[in-house]
Amino acid sequence: MNTNTNTNETKRVPALSVEFIMHVTDNPLHSQNGVAITFADGSTATLMIADLTYEILTHAVLHGLKQKLVDAAAISRNPDTGKSASVADKRAAVEAVMTRLAAGAWNAARGEGGAGAGGLLFRALVRLYDGKKTAEDIREFLDGKDKKEQAALRKNPRVSAIIVEIQAEQADSDIDTDDLLDELEG
Repeated sequence: MNTNTNTNETKRVPALSVEFIMHVTDNPLHSQNGVAITFADGSTATLMIADLTYEILTHAVLHGLKQKLVDAAAISRNPDTGKSASVADKRAAVEAVMTRLAAGAWNAARGEGGAGAGGLLFRALVRLYDGKKTAEDIREFLDGKDKKEQAALRKNPRVSAIIVEIQAEQADSDIDTDDLLDELEG
């Protein structure tokens, strides 16, 4: 008898990982710097700055900047209101990244829209522990939790009730949802 069981007991391995090679740290575009790619099968590939023409290097830098700015605009919701992000919200996000890049910072500092800065879980925990824990305490706590732990926290009855409250506060108040339901039922 041939029994085939489809169970996956192995950990998901990414197809590839990328690491920066930085032999000369005070000059990122130095010819001895580059990237190393390691594939899931253990094979590797490297591309060094020295391997690139000036034109390709320029194109790569501009592509990276473009991607960083486009990623900033890829927000679906206004982080303050929870409503759909407007063009003005997207423009503000792009301009914030441009300002940060011009100031010499690639990533936002904690508390400036980075991980845990204004998400529902963070705001719910701030509300839950109001007066007992600071926002910084909660940020540090969340920074130490992986996605699975954060998802579990969102499902905790005390936390999920506050998340529902926050979402209700953010809802469009000028839309009568009872009228909408009456329309569906009628």
